[in-house]
Amino acid sequence: MGASLALMMAYLFPEKFRGLLLIGASPCFGCAWSEKNLRAFMLRLEREREGFLREFRSLAYPKGFEDTVDIEGAKRILREYMYTDLRHILPYIRQRVFILHGEKDTIVPLSSALTLYNMLKRSKLITFPGGHFPEYENLIFEVLKGLQ
Repeated sequence: MGASLALMMAYLFPEKFRGLLLIGASPCFGCAWSEKNLRAFMLRLEREREGFLREFRSLAYPKGFEDTVDIEGAKRILREYMYTDLRHILPYIRQRVFILHGEKDTIVPLSSALTLYNMLKRSKLITFPGGHFPEYENLIFEVLKGLQ
């Protein structure tokens, strides 16, 4: 979700960004999953509530989150995010973009990162072993050095 916000900001305020570093990004999250899977996701969130949200967040980022969960806010954000499609703005993003993506990401498929890579003019795709977020943050720092 943070990558989507970064892409929108770079599109709206290009003078404010020299480059972007996107992790586990998709230009269209809902496009990567079937409607059946998206409905099942929301149904699990409705039924299992905090337990499912904690499980989902642990897949995204294995380190702990705070204990408080705004389930209604999470549902609203996730519902909107599932139908956000940023592909139409990608040709207008001129900054350098580094895309980090886990080879075994179960939240955002690698195919979404490939779509992003192919649609951005100045992008570089870097894959890493593992899931949605790099296990070793040093990889992020190394890529950031490349943005300077």
